[in-house]
Amino acid sequence: MNIHHQLGLTLFTRKFKPLLLYGLTGLTLSILSSSTFTPVVCGQSIASSLFNWKSVNIQGMGYVTGLVISPLSPYDVYVRTDIGGIYRFDVQNNRWLPLMDMFDSNFSGGGIGVESIAVDYQNPQRVYAVVKRNNSSYQESKLTKYKFSGEVMVSNDRGASWQPTGLGARNIFVGPNQAYRHNTGERLAVDPNKSDVLYFASRRNGLWKKTSQTAWSQVFGGLPAASSLPKYQNSNGSDNPDIPGFTFVVFDKNSGASNNSSQKIYVGVHGSGVWSSTDGGKSWLNIVGSTNPLRAVVASDGTLYVSSGDSDTKTGSVRKYKNGVWTNITPHGTNRIYSSVTVQSDQPNTIMAISDRYVYRSTNGGSRWTKQTLYMGAYDANYPQDPVNCSAPPYYQSYSATGASVAVIDPSNPKRVWWTNGWGVARTDDVTVANPTYKWLMENLEELDANMVRVPPKPKALGGADLLSAVQDMIGFRHEDRNQVPTAHFNPVNIPINPAYQWANPKWTVYPMPFPHVAGATGLDYSYKNPDYAAFVGFHQWQGYWPVHGITQDNGKTWRGFASVPSEMLWKSDKSGQQLVMPSGGQIAMSPTNPQNMVWVPSWGTWPHYTTDGGKTWKLTYNVDHPPRPVPYDPQNNNHTHYQALPKAWANSISPWVSTYILASDRQDPEGKTFYYYDGWTFYYSKDGGANWRKGASGTLPTWKLRPTIVPNPTKMGDVWMSFARNPEEANGNKLYRSTDGGKTFTSIPSVDSCEFMTFGKGSSDAKPYIYIFGRVGGATKDTMYKSENMGQSWIKISNPNVLQFPGILHMEGDMRSPNLVYVSLTGRGIMVGEKNVTSTGQRK
Repeated sequence: MNIHHQLGLTLFTRKFKPLLLYGLTGLTLSILSSSTFTPVVCGQSIASSLFNWKSVNIQGMGYVTGLVISPLSPYDVYVRTDIGGIYRFDVQNNRWLPLMDMFDSNFSGGGIGVESIAVDYQNPQRVYAVVKRNNSSYQESKLTKYKFSGEVMVSNDRGASWQPTGLGARNIFVGPNQAYRHNTGERLAVDPNKSDVLYFASRRNGLWKKTSQTAWSQVFGGLPAASSLPKYQNSNGSDNPDIPGFTFVVFDKNSGASNNSSQKIYVGVHGSGVWSSTDGGKSWLNIVGSTNPLRAVVASDGTLYVSSGDSDTKTGSVRKYKNGVWTNITPHGTNRIYSSVTVQSDQPNTIMAISDRYVYRSTNGGSRWTKQTLYMGAYDANYPQDPVNCSAPPYYQSYSATGASVAVIDPSNPKRVWWTNGWGVARTDDVTVANPTYKWLMENLEELDANMVRVPPKPKALGGADLLSAVQDMIGFRHEDRNQVPTAHFNPVNIPINPAYQWANPKWTVYPMPFPHVAGATGLDYSYKNPDYAAFVGFHQWQGYWPVHGITQDNGKTWRGFASVPSEMLWKSDKSGQQLVMPSGGQIAMSPTNPQNMVWVPSWGTWPHYTTDGGKTWKLTYNVDHPPRPVPYDPQNNNHTHYQALPKAWANSISPWVSTYILASDRQDPEGKTFYYYDGWTFYYSKDGGANWRKGASGTLPTWKLRPTIVPNPTKMGDVWMSFARNPEEANGNKLYRSTDGGKTFTSIPSVDSCEFMTFGKGSSDAKPYIYIFGRVGGATKDTMYKSENMGQSWIKISNPNVLQFPGILHMEGDMRSPNLVYVSLTGRGIMVGEKNVTSTGQRK
């Protein structure tokens, strides 16, 4: 196996961390908006106006970091994800049910990450989940803001509804999208003998306990202080959110009896070892075993099995503890991390362990093991020798078996084993055969981090796709049919490799097809009058934020990288010299009449540029209303040397991981030369294809917002709308704004209290589009999807805010070909589509 393929495997575990940056900066996306309409359209009941909401069928991506199975009938299977909430498996329909869509983006500051899950051994209806949530609020600069910390939520109806248990008052740190999220746990545990006893092993705050009679309190009794653990702080003294800390809690059921607490408890402490209590958690002893324990399970005879590993040294082991003696039963050497161990519920010597794409099974307590190498991908032209997994969606590549998280032997059927990783969930129904077949079970498990959706208005009858999407990890998709899994992700040809990573790309000058690594598209646009043309920009997710980009001439079927990118020679921060700087991520806008004319505003790297030849050459934009030349002028200061250029946008410059929609083209300019831009303080417009820009409105729009969105009316030139999603920590939303003079002035829409996102869609005529918003109107207290058929004068509720809050919403796009059809891209929940309800006879209601 060449080094490139090895990197694809070892780095896979880092691919699904799109919110890590947000966790470090406090800048995660915000969703809960503030617009909800006053009147409902006359003569139309609320029930009949609601759209049918479901996921666009993608089936993949985003880490499934844990899986637990209830030991009681109906043996419910629950999975947790790093940014997409919890799912329960629907056995009858062979699909997953999302269980946290009723929470808004303010609940967790974006997508809903789950640190741990636990089931009640005596009540099959009860399940617990550890999440980051807004447990308190404070005032800052006249704004109400949230503080986020860990909370243990409980459901007594299999996830249909949730209530907090009170941990939030303790200000405990949780990191469901941090390092070690996929190979530790379960951190949360319910005593199998006494259901009202809960323990939670935290990363940075030690061990915690709750009973039905007592609130959450920290457990001491000799346990090490979390602050004493290795790497509790970074080298600069800041808190380290990636510390695994206390990693699991497990009980020996044999040490208690029904309604009497278990006395023997084990806790994993990474950097210290396994700690044991034999008096119900009053006192603790370090029995070590491995200094870096990750997961554990107790067999029916009391044997403790522990998997361990350290991400820095890439070492690990599997050990068992029986009758006070540790035995090293590592199946495949210590030069790898073992992320999980599981035991058959009625056979204490039948165990399994996993490490990356390898699955190990033993029927004699670890004395001997069989090893299986999983191949979970579809055909991959880069590695044609790899076996094909027939259950894999067509775009799953060869490395889709890597980065395994957990394996669990099903207590209802010991032949059945569940397995998860950063692509999803798979299962074998007979692990006892010589070469078990693992099949993906991905129906309705949609955890993709989708940045934005575009719907080029090419008629479906002429081959137009339902939609195009820009996403993390897989760049993007052409969804020919929103109900069918895409056959391929975006695979741009002619993208030069990053020369700094030549060691990882042997013998390549350009990245091959299919694109072999994880990469994200951050911006996507199309030519409104030439909908076969579209372009995207983005970045390589582990090779130095290298620019990834492409243009299509066939409605997204094939993509080719630009012939060049807008690079610049810029001064180093220490002014020791200049260096060639490449653009990374950001936004792109395409002329509605001339697809060769585009504007690219990168997140990092260079200043805004434009092209009139399809990306063969790029030129720096010019700000006609630029500020005076800085005094004193420093020719080695990049900001000074660009004082005449269109300024960078604050939100767009935070990171390539953050998509913010501050650039757009006017869809109805007959010359196709009008573009719009917002830098966070001032609105700009260009009338000559992006070459020269003038200032428009300034001082009248919200500032310091992470996700402003420019939405030109696709049916009328100069009619520009803007929404300003609240920042993740902000409690209150912002108004919806409109300009009828091409951005020179804006006024707020009086019928909208607040608006997170908005878009247009086909309406009753070509000149009268529908407007869709996610927000609040008429004094509503929850964000809701609304539609207006009269340009914002009145609104119709099209979603039920009590059951669907579109957690982690990032972008909206209406279909200009079909009325009553709108898409929503989400952090960690893929893409949702809303359609007007259809009767059994096929008639739209």
